[in-house]
Amino acid sequence: MATAAVGQSDPAVLKADIPFPFVVADHTLPAGRYEVSNLGDQTIRIVNSHQQGAFVLTSKMSGRAPENSGKLVFYRNQGSYFLAQVWGAGSASGRAVYKSPTEKELENKQNRGEIAVLRLEK
Repeated sequence: MATAAVGQSDPAVLKADIPFPFVVADHTLPAGRYEVSNLGDQTIRIVNSHQQGAFVLTSKMSGRAPENSGKLVFYRNQGSYFLAQVWGAGSASGRAVYKSPTEKELENKQNRGEIAVLRLEK
């Protein structure tokens, strides 16, 4: 598990220091500070200060009782991290990121993956 501090001037935008490179929408993004925001009901935007990022299709998912902090959930498979879920602070629903072709291929090979949760503190 990794932890990051966030500043939330806009509650609809999550800000996180992601300490490892990761894959989203079949693009590998470097470690760094990112902003994650919702764009409508099915799309999120994730971008760093160098304007590297992606627009990602998602689906709504329900969770447990709302948590005080937001979180990003990554699946790790063969040394690569894949963004899997985005949860805002105080919300019982999150966004599930559709799997990239690379991630699906690794799963089809029955490679055992791990989960990494990046909790966003206030």
